[in-house]
Amino acid sequence: MGKMITVENVCKSFGTLEVLKNINLEVQKGEVLCIIGPSGSGKSTLLRCLNHLEVITSGKVMIEDELLAEKVNGKDQFKISHKKVSEICAELGMVFQRFNLFPHLTTIQNIIEATITVKKVPKQEAINYGMELLKMVGLEDKKDEYPVRLSGGQQQRVAIARALAMKPKIMLFDEPTSALDPELVGEVLEVMKQLARDGMTMIVVTHEMGFAREVGTRVIFMDKGEISEEGLPDEIFSNPKNERTKAFLQKIL
Repeated sequence: MGKMITVENVCKSFGTLEVLKNINLEVQKGEVLCIIGPSGSGKSTLLRCLNHLEVITSGKVMIEDELLAEKVNGKDQFKISHKKVSEICAELGMVFQRFNLFPHLTTIQNIIEATITVKKVPKQEAINYGMELLKMVGLEDKKDEYPVRLSGGQQQRVAIARALAMKPKIMLFDEPTSALDPELVGEVLEVMKQLARDGMTMIVVTHEMGFAREVGTRVIFMDKGEISEEGLPDEIFSNPKNERTKAFLQKIL
């Protein structure tokens, strides 16, 4: 299989507030890891530490076999150049709660912008691949629309296509459906299911328990900055061992 992500004893504090406490995690190639848990449990912070949007306080993060960060009490254990960090982070695509599309660019322009400026892909090649991705998310007829003319679900599907345009090896999703009207959630989850079927390695922070149960290869329950329980979806949803997991699932299922 091959390890795509390794997290060892990762802690993250904002001032005196400990948001992540000794997180240990491995994600194998092709896995769909779903992270569930109450608000404020550190789920989004963990994702942001994986792609260096947040800098860990201590511990170690590796993407494939490349070291992204290693710190003890906030101090780097060795120097990684910004260029190297950027190269490693380019392997990770990220989709946020908010779609963050550029309002002044059309759908296709949003998708190709970074591939042309960052990856220096020739424009026509970028457009051709961008159109393939738009077809994949079912929006090829919206290529010349501006974001304001799209529904939330459509904007989020464009955001997924934009992340995929960089050809990442791993996709991170931070509650990608929580800002959507309920009737638009399904169309976004459908795209994510297709990615999973195609073998994309994914980490998904989600409130969609049906998705976690159906598509997840493994589920992690986080609470108060710690991984309280992890296991196969059926184990976690049908027979949780941890009292906090049980209480959480009773409330929402």
